[in-house]
Order: sequence, then structure tokens, then C-alpha cells
Amino acid sequence: MPSLAPRSTATTADPAAHRDVAQAAGNAGPYDPNLIASLKSDHASLRDTLEELENYVLHRQFAKIPDMLVRFGDALQSHLDEERDHFYRRVAICVQGDPETSAFVERTCIRMEGIARQVMFFTKHYKDIGVSRVNKDAFRHDLEVITALLGDRIDLEETSLYALYQPLHRACYPQAGQSPRHLEYATR
Repeated sequence: MPSLAPRSTATTADPAAHRDVAQAAGNAGPYDPNLIASLKSDHASLRDTLEELENYVLHRQFAKIPDMLVRFGDALQSHLDEERDHFYRRVAICVQGDPETSAFVERTCIRMEGIARQVMFFTKHYKDIGVSRVNKDAFRHDLEVITALLGDRIDLEETSLYALYQPLHRACYPQAGQSPRHLEYATR
């Protein structure tokens, strides 16, 4: 992933800055008007899977949990790869002229990497040891933590971050005199 650090002194009014952004945009891939809808669909599917895992515990269908954890982990990893490769790279380019927003995007990206590690550890751990009557309470507690972490993250992405995904010509080349785009910063 490219650095999310803001540009030092270049402004979007500088022709060299336009070239830098245009060159970096090639690394972000083409703008996809369907990307956000696809990512939101992934979110709904991930939430449904977490709910299904909870139902398996409630109905003592422990044998179904390991396979569901594998599918959940695979789906989450695929989603994270899609966000990293197609969302965060483009947004990093678009906000590099706004140090406050760049820092916010960088922090949220770093936090998501931490959440992803926790979720992957959770899925691997319970896939390996399984879930039974003996450890179902621990599993349920851990599942609640994972559900809360991902739920908060999904809410942040859908209410704040996804608004930053725009075609580069609109987002990265503001009109003269426009103020930088600001987010309503979540305190999560």
C-alpha cells in the first residue's frame, strides 16, 4: 500500500502535483462506480455470517462452526484485499493534499489492520480447537468482541470513509479557493 503521508509542499494548483497525482492514480487502478455498493454488500454478508455463528452456538450446532469460520475468514480477507487495493489506495491519493484527512485515513487503515489480525487469530484459534459445550461461553464472548469491533469499523467506513471515494478528477483537483474536504471524525 502506498504511503498515506501527506505531500510536503505541493498543492493541487501546481502542474507537477497534478502529474504526481495522475501517476500515483495509475497504481490505484481505475475508478469503479460500483465499488462502494460491493463493499457494503460484503459488510452485510459478514454481519450475517457473524449472526449465523451466534445462532450455531445458541442451537448447539458446534460441528458447523469450523467450516463457517473458514468461510468467514476467507470472505473477510477477500474484502480487506479489495478495500486495500481499490479503495484505500485511491483515497490516499485523493487526500494527500489535506494533512488532517490524510492522517485520519492512515489511522483508520492501521486500526483495520489490527482488527483484521484479531479476527484472523479468532477464526484460526476456534477452527483449530473447535467449539463445544466446554468452551462455548468463551467462544460466544470472543464472538461478541469481534462482532463489536467489526461493527464499529463497518459503521465508520460506511458513514465517513466511503464518502471519500470519488473519481480522481473531482476529488484530487479542487476548484481554486475551495477548502479541503473534512470528515465528521468518529471517536472510535
